[in-house]
Amino acid sequence: MKTRTVIVFVYNSADDPLFKGNLLPLLFQMSENQPDLRFHLITYEQKKYALTEGERQERMAEWAKSQITWHPLTWHSGRFKLAKKAYDLAVGFALCLALRLQGAQTIMGMCTVAGSFAFIIAKLSGLRYFGYQYEPHSEFMRDCGVWPADGLAYRSLHYVEGLVGRHADILSTGTSHMLTRLENWHSTAHTYRLPTGVDEMRFEFTATGRAQVRARYGLKETQPVILYLGKFGDLYYSTEVGALFQGLSDEILGLHLLIVTPDEPEYVKGLMKAAGVAEDTFTITRSRYEEVPAYISAADFGLVAVPPLPSQRFRSPIKVGEYLCCGLPYLVCKGVSEDDLVANQYGVGVVVDRFDRREGARMATEVAEFLAEDKEKLRSRCREAGIAYRGLQQFLPIANDIFARL
Repeated sequence: MKTRTVIVFVYNSADDPLFKGNLLPLLFQMSENQPDLRFHLITYEQKKYALTEGERQERMAEWAKSQITWHPLTWHSGRFKLAKKAYDLAVGFALCLALRLQGAQTIMGMCTVAGSFAFIIAKLSGLRYFGYQYEPHSEFMRDCGVWPADGLAYRSLHYVEGLVGRHADILSTGTSHMLTRLENWHSTAHTYRLPTGVDEMRFEFTATGRAQVRARYGLKETQPVILYLGKFGDLYYSTEVGALFQGLSDEILGLHLLIVTPDEPEYVKGLMKAAGVAEDTFTITRSRYEEVPAYISAADFGLVAVPPLPSQRFRSPIKVGEYLCCGLPYLVCKGVSEDDLVANQYGVGVVVDRFDRREGARMATEVAEFLAEDKEKLRSRCREAGIAYRGLQQFLPIANDIFARL
């Protein structure tokens, strides 16, 4: 059997949920569906996701069964960031060039930073290029105030993103908004709408998980729990999460905020304190990726803390799909991905203009209606919406078409 060799370029760690819960399941599925594919997976390993040598060897052996050869590199950041990113690119290029000489024909990059690196490598080495989850990351960083519009980081990435959008061989993106932009750009790429898919067989409500998590943190079954799952700052709200919760708490008695985050507890505690949130009304913890469905199951309502900035309509965050597949309704700002449209279309969420105390108080009645609804009926409706919106299985025919082109 003639084989097709694809380099998978990921500027994340192998244990990062953004990769582990997103692209990795798709690679497993594509390997099964198209057995002539051979993947060379390049990741950049960060200290916070460090694996033991034994765990690394175990992953390598497991993934090899799916025709995935893993090449873990080291991720660099901190001072002299641009120089360190250039070094990472150079190391990645050297490895990709070696793989090209061994017969690789295509390189795919996950999201924008890795995608930009991979696009440059493709042009320098003669590889075909597939951009998976193409998004305007530079615009996200600019709109959120992380990068100034006249800064080198923004201008450099924004320029390369434009080249990728216009000249890639294949692009998949999460929203119809981006497909419209690519059409207006007269992109020469084969373009597909392929949102971040959720493994609906793994993400589902678990009564056992709900009971265990609530017992772990002393939360009674009858106590209404709001979940925030994710990071604070940069591309997400920070103190505003606490302010919104305060507004909800002003109108709904007994609310508890369960925060599951990779951020440092003292940092998050400071954000809550700055927003005036009483310490006995919130819990801060972190979770292994495998435990996330249990934490979602423990809650009664979820928050999506993405600010309603112009570029956010192009995002395809996985969080809403995970919430919904586990039966959890959610609150989101207007104009974020297509999450706001789904909330209204299926009756599974509340759409707000912004995160602050006044807005929380204003929308508390709608949140309270969800909290008072029959739990079984609500979970069923949410899961149905989640599978329709982000269930992985429905996107496999699209993915099969894309990977057949590689």
